Amino acid sequence: MWRGRKFSSHMGVWFALLLGDLAEAIGGKPVGDPLREVSGVCAPSEPVEGCVVFLKDPGVKFDPSGMDVGVVGSSVPPGGWGVEVEDLGSAWIRCLRCFEPPLVFEGVHPTAVIHRTAHIGEGVHVGPYCVIGEGARIGDRSWLQGHVYVGRGAVLGDGCVLFAFSVVQDRCTLGNGCRVHSGAVIGCDGFGFVEGPGGERIKVPQIGTVSLGDRVEVGACSTVDRATVGVTRVMDGVKMDDHVHVAHNCVVGENSVLVAYAGLGGSSRLGRSVVMAAQSGVGDHVVLGDRCVVAARGGVVKDLPPGSFVSGFPARDHREEMRVHGAVRRLPDLMERLRRLEREMRDLKALLGDEG
Repeated sequence: MWRGRKFSSHMGVWFALLLGDLAEAIGGKPVGDPLREVSGVCAPSEPVEGCVVFLKDPGVKFDPSGMDVGVVGSSVPPGGWGVEVEDLGSAWIRCLRCFEPPLVFEGVHPTAVIHRTAHIGEGVHVGPYCVIGEGARIGDRSWLQGHVYVGRGAVLGDGCVLFAFSVVQDRCTLGNGCRVHSGAVIGCDGFGFVEGPGGERIKVPQIGTVSLGDRVEVGACSTVDRATVGVTRVMDGVKMDDHVHVAHNCVVGENSVLVAYAGLGGSSRLGRSVVMAAQSGVGDHVVLGDRCVVAARGGVVKDLPPGSFVSGFPARDHREEMRVHGAVRRLPDLMERLRRLEREMRDLKALLGDEG
C-alpha cells in the first residue's frame, strides 16, 4: 500500500494520495512538492481545489484561474504542479484507478440466505439480503453487493462482481472477472411463443442456459436470455452497456462491444470485436463477421462479411447511406428547381401556342 494513501471524503473519493505516489503509479514525473496531497481527479470545466485535471489532448489549454489545481499531461504549466507523462492513454486509466473506491470484503452478511448445498469460495463477500440457491457455486474473491440473486446450479467464476439487484438465474454460468451491474438479468426466459388453434399465444419452454466468458461486463438493466435449447453464449471480454438485450441462442464474439439499447434477435451471431452502436439492432438468425461496425440506430437484416461498416435501416454500407442522406437533404432545393422548370415550360408552351 502506498505510504501516502489515506481515507478522504473530498470530491466523493475514498483516498487521497501524495503527488509522488501518484506519479509513480501512473508512470510519470512529479512536478512540485512530491509530498503534497492529491484528493482526486476533476474535469477541466469544473476544477476543484487539491485535485488534478487530466489533459488527454496536448492541444487543450487549461487555466485554473488562481485555484490550487494540478495538471496531469504531457507538460505542466510554468509555476504549476502535477505529473508529466508520456503515454497519456495508459496514464489516464491508471490515474482513475488510483482514486476508484475499493470493494470492501466483509464476509457473509447475516441476512443473506444461502442454501446448505451452495459452495462459497475463499474470501467472498455476500452482502445483505442476497439469495444463493441450491447447488450454486461462487468463485473465490467474488463480491456480491446486496439483494443479489444467484439461482439453483448457477456458477460464478473467481473475482466476479455483482451489484445490487442483479440476477443470475438457474444453471447459468459466469467466467472469471465478470461484472454484472444493478438490474441486469442473466438467464431470463427467451421470447418464444407459437400461435394456437384459437389464435392464443402458447409459450415455448425455454430449457437452455447462458454462458458468459471471462471478463464480461453487463451494464445496468441489461438482459441475456437463456437459450430455448442449448446455450446463449457471450464470449470472453465482451462489454455491454446499459439497457442492452441479447436474445435466446445468440453468440456474441470475443471483445465485442454493445452500446446502450442495442438489441440482438434470437439465434443471431456476432463475430470477434464487433461494435453495435446505440439503439442498433440485428435480426433473428443474422450473422455478422469479425470487426463489423453497426452505426447508431442501424438495423441489420442480412448477414454481413467481416469488416463491414453499415448504418441505416435496412442497414447498408455507411458511405452509401451517407450519400443517400445527402441526396435527401437536397430534395427541397431540387423540388423547387423542378417547380420552376415546370412553370417555365408552361410559359414556353403558352408562348409557342400564341405564336402558332
